[in-house]
Amino acid sequence: MSARRWAKFWWQDWQRDPALRMCSLAARGAWIEMLCLMADADPVGHLLVNGRSPNMRQLSAVLGCSEREATKLVAELEENGVFSRTDAGTIFSRRMVRDKAISDEAAANGKKGGNPNITGKAKRKVKGEDAEGLTPSLKANATPPLKHQETEAEADTERKNSLRELESAPADAPPAPAPKSEKPKRASRLPADWQPTPEQIQFAEANQVDPRRTAEVFRDYWLGVPGAKGCKADWDATWRNWVRREDGMRSQAAPSKAQQRADNAEAWKSGVMLEGY
Repeated sequence: MSARRWAKFWWQDWQRDPALRMCSLAARGAWIEMLCLMADADPVGHLLVNGRSPNMRQLSAVLGCSEREATKLVAELEENGVFSRTDAGTIFSRRMVRDKAISDEAAANGKKGGNPNITGKAKRKVKGEDAEGLTPSLKANATPPLKHQETEAEADTERKNSLRELESAPADAPPAPAPKSEKPKRASRLPADWQPTPEQIQFAEANQVDPRRTAEVFRDYWLGVPGAKGCKADWDATWRNWVRREDGMRSQAAPSKAQQRADNAEAWKSGVMLEGY
């Protein structure tokens, strides 16, 4: 369990975040529950339970919904760029990882007597004033400046936690490795001449979805979406989610009345009586 028991929460950042505003109310509720798990994870900011990524069945139990609904909510969050994934596929919060790095840096500076970048004349911007949101832009600065009082408060809290960890750790224990920072992807629009890759075609066929027809609808739809809503950080993930929805809608679609009448007429010709008529 994480040694940190509290964290700052900027209310306006949550309300102004464009990625979150594009998500449904249910998806935003799922995200705050996932953030609670990430705050307790090691490393902080990664969706881990006891050091392992929960599968959809386990995550649905935490969210209090069905596995199918949990899959839909996570797909919606990922499609809108709310979170990122590590190379191993682990979900992580860019904001939480960034804030933890700032906290660690403040703690290290506190042990040396204070932040060397702060001078008496320089006025730094208070974190949160830039309205950057709880989901930083994929181009966001990894270490925004902190106000002097916040820096010292962070350093004092982290210093106490560090001392507790040092007292409880074995003398010959190796230092804990720092989490690797992943370079975030930059959001972009779908190219006008986009075609599905062999891997994307294979994924569609595995889900019993026609890759050619689905690719045409997918390309026409996203080329017609204006502004930032038409930009995605991971088009592979967007394609997979689109295929999953196509598969779900296909499996749920009921035959039309015209199709039912045609099937019934064909059944009469062959001497078979269909149910429901």
